[in-house]
Amino acid sequence: MDPTDQVIFVLKLVLALGPLAVYFLALGLVNSQAHPLLIRARVDFVLVAVAFVPVVMAPVVGLVEYGLGWPAAAVVVGMTALFFVMLPGRDAGWVIYNVDRSQCRRLFERACRRLGWIAEGGDDQLHVAGADLVVRLGGLPWLRNVTVRVGSATGGSCGSAGERLMRAVYHETRREATLPSPTGASMVVGAALLGVPMWYLFHHMGAIVEVVRRIVFT
Repeated sequence: MDPTDQVIFVLKLVLALGPLAVYFLALGLVNSQAHPLLIRARVDFVLVAVAFVPVVMAPVVGLVEYGLGWPAAAVVVGMTALFFVMLPGRDAGWVIYNVDRSQCRRLFERACRRLGWIAEGGDDQLHVAGADLVVRLGGLPWLRNVTVRVGSATGGSCGSAGERLMRAVYHETRREATLPSPTGASMVVGAALLGVPMWYLFHHMGAIVEVVRRIVFT
C-alpha cells in the first residue's frame, strides 16, 4: 500500500468512526454526572443521526469508488428522505438521560406537587390531575435514558400546561443527585477503544506528510 492509499484509508476510518466515538464518549460522560440531563427529543435525534450517518453512509463511498454514481445518489436521497420522515416535531417530546424509569416518575411526581397537581400511575404512564395531562414514559435502559411524551388527557395538545410541567421537571433534575452509572463508565471505555482510528492516524503521519508534500510541491 503506497502512501496515498494509506492516507485515504486512514481518513475514511477517522471520518466513519470519529463522530461515533465522540457521541459515545459524550453519552458516557452524561451518564456519569451527578444530575440528570433533559433535552428535547428533536435535538436528541439530530445528535444520534450525526453520529451514525457516517457509518450508515459508508457504502455510498464504495459505490462512488466503483463508478456507480447514480446508485450512490439514490442512496443519499433515500437516507435524507428517511431522516426528515423520522425527525420528531419541535414539541414531539423530551429525553431525560442518567435516570431510570422509576426515578423519572418520581421527578414528575415532585414537579406536579410543586405546581399543585397530582400525578398518578405506573412506570409507563402518569395521569396528571388538575392539568388534564397524560405523561408517557419509554426509553432504552441500556442507554440509561427515558423518553417523555406529554399530551392532553382528551387527546389534544398539551398547551401551556405541558410547558409548565416540563419546566418544573427541569428544575427537579437540577435538584436530583444520582450516583455515577456503570453504563456511563462502560461507554467511556468503549469510546476510548474507538480511539484506535486516531492512533492509526498519528501512526501514519509520515505518509500523510508525504502526500501533502507531493500535492504542494508538484
